[in-house]
Amino acid sequence: MSEVVIKEIDGVSYILKMFPAMVGLSFISRLEREGMSPEVIRDVIIKGAGIGSTNITEAKFNTQFAGKYKPMMELFAEVLKYNNLFPEAEGEEGNEEGSEE
Repeated sequence: MSEVVIKEIDGVSYILKMFPAMVGLSFISRLEREGMSPEVIRDVIIKGAGIGSTNITEAKFNTQFAGKYKPMMELFAEVLKYNNLFPEAEGEEGNEEGSEE
């Protein structure tokens, strides 16, 4: 069992969830194909985060983030980072710690 990771965003504590391998692969494919479409953002958050012991359903997603696009995108980025799916920015290769000696 992996450790529980909690991120507080806009006063709400979200529990981040590790994707099963096939779900992660599916998101890699969808992100390449669809980019950051509304459906991809919603699905990543629904599958990759919860509020306390409560899962985020589509209805909860719609009410939780109505008019709160900045916290929604911050949570989206946190879920991608937690699952090692955050795309590296162009030109950042080789800039990891210790690469400049």
